[in-house]
Amino acid sequence: MNTARQRFTKAGAPMEPDFIYFFVTFLVVLIVFAIGLRLLVPIILQHFKGSAAGWRRLSEIYATARQRPAQVYTRQSIVVGEVLYRNCMIVGFGDTGLYLEIGFPISLFGRRRLFIPWTAFKSIDEGRLFWRKAAVLSVGEPLVGTITVPMKLFDMIQPAIAKTATKPGGQDSVGQMDNAAAVGA
Repeated sequence: MNTARQRFTKAGAPMEPDFIYFFVTFLVVLIVFAIGLRLLVPIILQHFKGSAAGWRRLSEIYATARQRPAQVYTRQSIVVGEVLYRNCMIVGFGDTGLYLEIGFPISLFGRRRLFIPWTAFKSIDEGRLFWRKAAVLSVGEPLVGTITVPMKLFDMIQPAIAKTATKPGGQDSVGQMDNAAAVGA
């Protein structure tokens, strides 16, 4: 008698039910992951609105040997270009500009400190950082790069940057961002 089990040789052994269950489960999980990724990518990309020009491009123009300002904020999360620097940025500012330094351990890779004068900021757009409102600061004319900062940090630098940066279309950046913050609050 030729049963189904006897028809297979060692080279063509039948698949075990556990293997079939695992394989089907794996395919279902893979399909769900692919669909989820397809739906989430546009949402995630919305949070990286800035230009592709990142730290390297900014450091070509705004690298500095200055010492840190007296008042700095450590462990800040900002986006430079399309790269998120989470909880590793040292941000300082004064009357003349914005100071940025990458903290340890990323600083081991030789990223130069930046000092960007307030006059280099050309426009301010609204963006998102960790699903919260943020300010996307455009640097340079023509555009050298963008820096996305959380609204809490932007509120601290807003008085100094308001003198130079504008919303696209020539509108006053401070009034527009204040109105946006008031609506979202």
